Amino acid sequence: MPREPRFPIAADPFTHSGGRVSRRSVLVGGLGAAMIGGLTACAHDEQPDIDPPRLGAHAADDELPPEQSPAEIPSEGPALITGSFRSAKMGGRETRWAVARPDGVTGRLPVVVVLHALNTNEQSIFSEKQQMQNVLQRYVDDGGVPFALASADVGRNYYHRRTDGADGAAMILDEFLPMLEADEALNLSTERIGLFGWSMGGYGALRLGALVGSPKVAAVSVSSPALWADPRNFPPRAFDSAADYRVNSLFGQQSAFARIPLLICIGSSDQFFTYTRQWAADLHPPAAFGTSAGGHTNRYWRSVLPDHVEFLGRNLAR
Repeated sequence: MPREPRFPIAADPFTHSGGRVSRRSVLVGGLGAAMIGGLTACAHDEQPDIDPPRLGAHAADDELPPEQSPAEIPSEGPALITGSFRSAKMGGRETRWAVARPDGVTGRLPVVVVLHALNTNEQSIFSEKQQMQNVLQRYVDDGGVPFALASADVGRNYYHRRTDGADGAAMILDEFLPMLEADEALNLSTERIGLFGWSMGGYGALRLGALVGSPKVAAVSVSSPALWADPRNFPPRAFDSAADYRVNSLFGQQSAFARIPLLICIGSSDQFFTYTRQWAADLHPPAAFGTSAGGHTNRYWRSVLPDHVEFLGRNLAR
């Protein structure tokens, strides 16, 4: 029998079949409650708890160990559909993308755009380290409304226009989403989308959510977003100058989420914990905010993926 979902979901409007997608080359609770006891969501990691870093002590470090592409993708679960296109928004470079649809599902699916972290790529969320496609498959098998996952490689761009002229956010909005909609073989709808990201991609998902807004964005769900609250204390990999920080910082932009369902998960020993809590405190209404023991690691991010998938699925189904 399907499990009882933590979040209410609508009835499944899609038809299921035994087919398999082939590979192509080409929460309820506010900030206060979460800080007191944590939510059920985002509370699975078993790493030892460490006091959060002090605000302004040093610039939080979002550099992750570099990952190769293509990544090592699990043989079980939904097949990964991959391709590339030449992106004018990324300076004309060939830009890789990857899509995963749950097995056993036919028909047009809504899509969650996955925004990757620094030193990772479009396949990282599907790799052995995280396996979001298999989390999605279990959610669908348990009765959740199906959706697809789609990711594109932005390199180290940080999802805004940089001095080299490349703009990862513009690539996602002006090139990648139209490509997904137009590709009949993918059979995806981008009329309403979900956004998910972690670390650099968590910042990116929040920024794109603020840019696009409701009702186009059905929900935003992030892990450990790379946020800097101090305009004097940020790394040049994230912003090119103080003026660039002022234009693209999310501090002061919280009102953009007044009508967008938002889930934030972050480990209590994550270096972005204090900045993220400070940013979330100015959200009205408050976001679903979950914290538990854990750091800025794949182990923590993998542990909370079921909560992200369920949250995104529930809101895409509305």
